[in-house]
Amino acid sequence: MLWDFVLILLGFVFLIKGADLLVRAATSIAKKFGLSELLIGLTIVAVGTSLPEIFITITSAVDGHSDLIIGNAVGSCICNFLFVIGVTSLFRPIKLDKRIVNRHLPIGIIAMILLLFFGNTNQLGDVHVITRGQGAFLILCIILYIIYTIFEEQQLKNKKIDQEIINDVKDKDKYATRTIIIYMILGILGLKFGSDFVVDHSLEIARTFGLSEQFLGMTIIAVGTALPEIITGIIAARKNETDLLIGNISGSNILNLCLLIGLGAMIQPLTFSTEFNSSILILIATTVFLQLVATMSEKNELDKKRGILLIVVYFIYLFSIA
Repeated sequence: MLWDFVLILLGFVFLIKGADLLVRAATSIAKKFGLSELLIGLTIVAVGTSLPEIFITITSAVDGHSDLIIGNAVGSCICNFLFVIGVTSLFRPIKLDKRIVNRHLPIGIIAMILLLFFGNTNQLGDVHVITRGQGAFLILCIILYIIYTIFEEQQLKNKKIDQEIINDVKDKDKYATRTIIIYMILGILGLKFGSDFVVDHSLEIARTFGLSEQFLGMTIIAVGTALPEIITGIIAARKNETDLLIGNISGSNILNLCLLIGLGAMIQPLTFSTEFNSSILILIATTVFLQLVATMSEKNELDKKRGILLIVVYFIYLFSIA
């Protein structure tokens, strides 16, 4: 039993480090082909931070563990909006950018409603199914969202966007071809073995304690794959750069809901448990709450008191699904 927990922890380390190495390699390749730093930041780096979830999705889909896929996607979103934002606000009030609140949060709500619709419309026998066609549509949605985001940034000519990421990209532009190849190989191996460790040994724990895959996906795996966002949020708060946090998390959530579930469904149609409905509704309610805070707050900020409320709600939520 202890060995299973150790391997799960080791799996998360492999996932996070593997994603970092692969992003470094991909960024260097992109720079060699003359791609812009903004484009790299909004595409390669953005997708790179979701690689742990993507590899867990692929592993789970191949083995037919639908509840792990949907639980990980929805659970990560709830963890981002309640726990990550809540913890970050304890260090410094979080700026709620009006553009994010008025445009990207509503897009996130549309993605949540779309998931509810797909998950409750197609019934195969006694179960609801998200089909391959619906998965392909979700993939199309995330592609269009990325294109829209890039177009929006170019239109606004906001040179401040993800400056930290752009600076980070510059630091990763000096690798030799051999180093890039080594990073890519190590990154892929880290993601592969990391996802195998997390999924396989999480299932072992589930069998031992009689836990459902849905619960594991929405708790242990969701929090583990959200570690990069948690660490990033704390660092952003300490650097007084929380104005970008809501936008980053909002985009990450849209990516989770559309890309992860879409990819999983395309590999193998996903069975959708109606128990996920309440979690998605909580996610919608949290998004609306953030919009109301931005509207009602004079400084458009989420303060420590509201952050504590989000954390309390998150732990109540975890207790309710236990």
